[in-house]
Amino acid sequence: MGRLLAVLAVLSLLGFFGLLLVEQQMIRAVLPFTPAAGGSPRPPSAGGEVSSPAGGDRGTTREGTGEEAKAALLSAKAETCDDERVLVDGSHRLPSAYAPEDLVSLPGNDVPTLGGRELLLRREAAEHLGALVSAAAADSEELVVASAFRSYDDQRLTYGRLKSIYGAGADSMSAPPGHSQHQLGTAVDFTNAGAAYQVKRRFGYTSASLWLQHHATEHGFVLAYPPGGAESGYRWEPWHYRYVGVENAERLERSGLTLQRFLARVGVTPHC
Repeated sequence: MGRLLAVLAVLSLLGFFGLLLVEQQMIRAVLPFTPAAGGSPRPPSAGGEVSSPAGGDRGTTREGTGEEAKAALLSAKAETCDDERVLVDGSHRLPSAYAPEDLVSLPGNDVPTLGGRELLLRREAAEHLGALVSAAAADSEELVVASAFRSYDDQRLTYGRLKSIYGAGADSMSAPPGHSQHQLGTAVDFTNAGAAYQVKRRFGYTSASLWLQHHATEHGFVLAYPPGGAESGYRWEPWHYRYVGVENAERLERSGLTLQRFLARVGVTPHC
């Protein structure tokens, strides 16, 4: 009888300690994790939080990291319309609301404009254009800017007028709104007395046009639509030059490519 009571007592004690152990495990599951005094990293939580890399003290969720990466990507894309190498043609379109934020006056940068009009260009392009015009004048060549920055709405009116006169033929003469390099604020149309101050192919047979062919790249400008037109979709426009920066202009010249093919190879498309 005494042996039976002893066995029952042992079983009771084992049951008590078992319940105590289960209770402790339940308490640990409920209470928040507290790192040891040594500062050991936190383990991943059920919410998907991951510990910081070595040396860090802040955990980031996978969802948060994804949102930050997405925001960074969108921010990078938002800047590409201001890139000097952005490709704008019949297949790559600028948004109607896009306009550069650093437009400045060409007359204010000592660049002669047709009729003294207040034409605008991006600051860096305007500064280089001023140097280009001065260099041409030093060689007794006259260069007058007939057109520079045109907004989406300005281009819509220009294109609409030509469309009403030439119909489908207007597509080879002017870009539809959103597809014009003039909206970038880095393109200009030249003229001079030799071309009767008109924007026509006649300018291409003047000595000033020949001077541009030899010296424009020194100032970061390139002929946008050379003879041929198969790649650009536009006729030869000897008056139309675009600023891409001195380094890019020199690279383009060495490559032997047209502007469109060069920019397509660089791969900067309009996202803004």
